[in-house]
Amino acid sequence: MQIKDLSIFHNLDDAEFKKSLVCTQSVIHEYKKNDYIFFQGDVPNKLYLILNGEVELGSINVNGKVLRITNISEGEDFGEVELFLNKDRYSGYAKAKTDVKLLEIAKDFFGGRCEKNCSHHSKVVFNMLELFAKRTDENNQQLEVLTSGNLKQRIATYLLEHADNNNLVSLSMNREELALYLNTTRPSLSRTLLSLQEDGFIHLSSRKSIKILDAEALLYIE
Repeated sequence: MQIKDLSIFHNLDDAEFKKSLVCTQSVIHEYKKNDYIFFQGDVPNKLYLILNGEVELGSINVNGKVLRITNISEGEDFGEVELFLNKDRYSGYAKAKTDVKLLEIAKDFFGGRCEKNCSHHSKVVFNMLELFAKRTDENNQQLEVLTSGNLKQRIATYLLEHADNNNLVSLSMNREELALYLNTTRPSLSRTLLSLQEDGFIHLSSRKSIKILDAEALLYIE
């Protein structure tokens, strides 16, 4: 992905784009697979946007147990929560799942006021607000899934919300990640998926796709 293709530079002409790179104090940083971009407890001072590769976001409790893992990829951003809430420390870590190239924007760009009242500054900030709104919507979708009932019902809600017009669900997460998303364990998820297949609700096409065979039955599953 090229820098200009990032959502925060949407609707900027070439001149505004070039000025915004200077205004945002943007730098490109590359990380090797398994490098930590920041550790849990580090001081937040940048917004990160992924140009290439995948990043693992997670948090660890005092006993060393991983509480959550999310994988994000090209075009997505991270580090914004602690940055804009002025938190003293990151509540989780960011780790390169593959070799990654990031665009890093200094906190000062968002915290300060543009003395020249530049149009590109306002556009970049507005684009960031739009990104955050989309993130909030995604979080609301997850909350809807998590509050939809037992594990079968949570799986059913997730599948119905992510199915295409052919009732095919393409999974962006592996089983471990999906289990964390659904607030369950991987063995429980696997058993329940097999049970749903045996009962004729779904077909496990592959590890990355699930075919819904009876959408109406999934909607009213108990």
